[in-house]
Parts: sequence; C-alpha cells; structure tokens
Amino acid sequence: MHSAPPHSVPSGAPEDRRINACLNSYIDFVRSEKSLSLNTQMAYQRDLLAFLSWRQKRISQLGDGSVPPPTSRQDLQQYIGYLRQKGQKTSSIVRAIASLRGWFAWQKATGLLKEDPLEAMHNPVKAKKLPSVLSKDEVEKMIEAAQSSRDRLIVEMLYGAGLRVSELVGLDVKDVNLSQSYVRCFGKGSKERIVPIGRQALQCLQLYLKELKDDPPLAHSQERTQAQNTKNHNRQVKQQIRPLFRDRTGSRLSRLVVWQVVKRLAKKAGVEKSLSPHTLRHSFATHLIENGADLRSVQELLGHANIVTTQLYTHVSRGHLRKAYDHAQSAFVNSADHSNFEPPV
Repeated sequence: MHSAPPHSVPSGAPEDRRINACLNSYIDFVRSEKSLSLNTQMAYQRDLLAFLSWRQKRISQLGDGSVPPPTSRQDLQQYIGYLRQKGQKTSSIVRAIASLRGWFAWQKATGLLKEDPLEAMHNPVKAKKLPSVLSKDEVEKMIEAAQSSRDRLIVEMLYGAGLRVSELVGLDVKDVNLSQSYVRCFGKGSKERIVPIGRQALQCLQLYLKELKDDPPLAHSQERTQAQNTKNHNRQVKQQIRPLFRDRTGSRLSRLVVWQVVKRLAKKAGVEKSLSPHTLRHSFATHLIENGADLRSVQELLGHANIVTTQLYTHVSRGHLRKAYDHAQSAFVNSADHSNFEPPV
C-alpha cells in the first residue's frame, strides 16, 4: 500500500495554521474520494505548496500584520505572471492552475469560500505539439537490441499494448491472461481496462514468465508485517502481490529503470531521436491509425477519457504520410533517367 504524500505549510500565525489544516483536508479528500494515483497527489501537493509559498511572501512584504483577504482573481493572474517570469512552460502553468482550480472548487463546495476566484477564468492557450514517434523498423531494432527477456518484454508491452509506464510497472503476474492474450492494467484515476496483446508480445511474455516461475513472490513490507500472524495469510498475500517486472532485488521495477532501459536500447539500436517510454505508446497509437484503426477503438486501447486526446494521432499520422510521400517523390525524381526525354510537340 502506498502511503499518503506529506503535505504541510510552514505554520506560525493562526492564518498559517488554518491554511495548513485546509490543505491537509483537501489532500485527504483527493486521496480518499478521487482515487487518484500517488504521483498525481504529490503533483497536486507541489503545485499548491508553491502557490501558498508565493502568497505568503507577498503578504509578508506588505507587513501590516492584518489578516489577509481571500485569494482574488487578480492574485491568481499575478501568480501566473510570476510563473511565466520564472520561465515555466505553458503546460506546467496549465497544470498548476488545474491543481488550484480543484482546491478552490472544493473550498467553495465545503463552505470555506464564498466565491471561487478561478471560476470562469480561462487557462492559458497551450500550443499543440505533435508527439515524436518511431518507425516500425526502429521499434523492431530496439526489440532485437534487448539481451534479456525482461527488457525485450518492456518494449513489447509499451509498444505492442500501448501502456503508460506507470501502468507497466504496476502490473502484477495475476493481471496477465495468457489463454485469452490480454493484460489488465489500471490507468489514470485507477481506471481498470483490458488490453489485448499481440502474438509476438505473447510469446515474449510466456518466455519471461517461465523465468519467473522459481522466483520468490514479493509482498510489500506493510502487508508482510500484517501477514506474520499466520502462515496461511502470509501465503495468500504473497500469491496476490507478485510484480510482473522486477529489479535485481526482486522489488517492483521503478519508472526510472524503465526509462533507462528504453534509452539504452534506443542507443544500442542506433535510434537517434529523442525519446522516452511514452514515445513507444505514441508510436503504437500512430501506427494503428496509419493501418486503418478507427478512433474509438484506439481511444479504448489507450484508455483516453476524451476522444479529443486520441484525435491528436490523426495529425501525427498525416504528417508521416506527407513525409513519406515527399520522400518517395524525391527518390523518383532523382532516379528517373531524363536523358531521352523529349517534350511533347
């Protein structure tokens, strides 16, 4: 079980303690009611603490000692300006506003605020950047560059199933169904989805599971402590918690290690593009659309809540088609023999 992220505001004055209690209550609400991942909770915490730290500095600069008024829309506009001056990207600013939007909406809903300062306030326009994708040949070279079945399977699952890296490392052995060729994963908001896996990935998965057969199952330390009461309970917990991807110590593989594996295989395969584990997911979606898959199917496979997110890959696909067309035309012109060409009379 993941523990809740630490959340606190430096306290001193009564107002500081009030804000601290308010923030603690909100993070508890996010954890228990929203079913958000630990990473999302910590992102909320960082964004809110950064805003509160900025606001405290502004209040201390006034130095009048009075209780500060509630956060206004003007305060938030000044904070956005402050983030821009720091060189924050638009995507980071949009994420910070989303964190604040949730917090202020919760305060209004619980009666802590009369007015939501972010209500009807629009987000900064974020420029759409098409994701980088790999060619099928580049993906194949990365798979061939893998020397262990684990590393090979990592690429197969990120590309062949379009998993997010958090979904990949969160897989347990029990989430794999070999007979029906699918894996069960949990995406954003702990939403469960079933993802089919192809023949090549299935063969790699079967080989990898054979190697895991004799490995001791892993239980989290907290659950292992609780299981010490009886051997039967201990055995049940161990059977339930068997991470599919593990490091040398037998612990669940971290996202950082997956990132390192992907970068290492790309370098070995001679792939010079800047990429991350998510690049393989982008490539999976793009190649599906290029081969005629409909948007709704791709949306389901990727676990997108909104089809607008999936539509981005149609633009990526068209861009690749244009490049392929231009390349083919250039090759045709360069290779054509014009020596005997005579213009029509």
